[in-house]
Amino acid sequence: MKGNRGVALLLVLWSLVLLGTMALAFSWSMRTEALAARNGIDEARAYFQARTGVNRAVMLLATVPTDNVLAAAIPGGDGDASYEVRVESEDGKVDVNLVTEEVLLEILKKGGLPEEEAESVRDAILDWRDKDDDARPRGAERAEYARMPEPVTPRNGKILSVEELGCVRGVTREFHRAFLSRVFTAHGNSPKVNFLRAPEIVLRSLPGVSVEAAERIVAGRAEEPPITAADLAPMVGEGLLTAQGLALISGPASSNVYTITATGKTENDVTHVVRCLVEVSASGGKSVKMLGWLDKAPREEGG
Repeated sequence: MKGNRGVALLLVLWSLVLLGTMALAFSWSMRTEALAARNGIDEARAYFQARTGVNRAVMLLATVPTDNVLAAAIPGGDGDASYEVRVESEDGKVDVNLVTEEVLLEILKKGGLPEEEAESVRDAILDWRDKDDDARPRGAERAEYARMPEPVTPRNGKILSVEELGCVRGVTREFHRAFLSRVFTAHGNSPKVNFLRAPEIVLRSLPGVSVEAAERIVAGRAEEPPITAADLAPMVGEGLLTAQGLALISGPASSNVYTITATGKTENDVTHVVRCLVEVSASGGKSVKMLGWLDKAPREEGG
């Protein structure tokens, strides 16, 4: 009799353990699904905050002086969700169609590529944009691209978008994302950059421009009155700029194309970045034309 009671008690205990385990598993499953649902909602909110930021930037570009839009980040939000928008002029970047061979090589080296790798990428970019099928010593033309695991056809003409550089032989996805896409443009319309509009990463990448010079220029733009071309000459005497560097950053305001980068964020630190390229036209009234859109852009770290 006592033996039967012991077995019954053991069965009850095991049943309670099983039921407890099932309840815990169910509770964990519900919690996971709830978190996933909340993350999905936060992701959607962050995305639409970013789109709201883009729309606001477009409206500002169409209605107020452009320099006012470029002056600082544009904040906004709705409740516990927010956005921040940065607008950059393409004449503050290096035009990949107009940059010289020598300057291109130095930029690639300052971007972190070793000498030989920089020469290979330089030659491949030049082969991509020239009109012939004659490969440079370290470059690539149709025959080389046809043998790649994922064959592509080189442009053999003017590069239409900086995204094309991601297809050039020797360019890694990370190097394109972190450096090339932030330094180069296909819409600069000048072999020089405008120092008043160039991001710090562009200034740092140019031959003859020291890190200290780049920092002083960026800081000087925020001062009152802001830094001028006359303030650059003393930096040459201080050894912070070379004559080549000074010439490269003395470009005019030559482009009416702008990059809009909008970051949406929720209180749970879920973020979404949208980036687009727009052209502002003043003919027949100021208007904004969308040239390109990246629905989920990578976040940029550093300057």
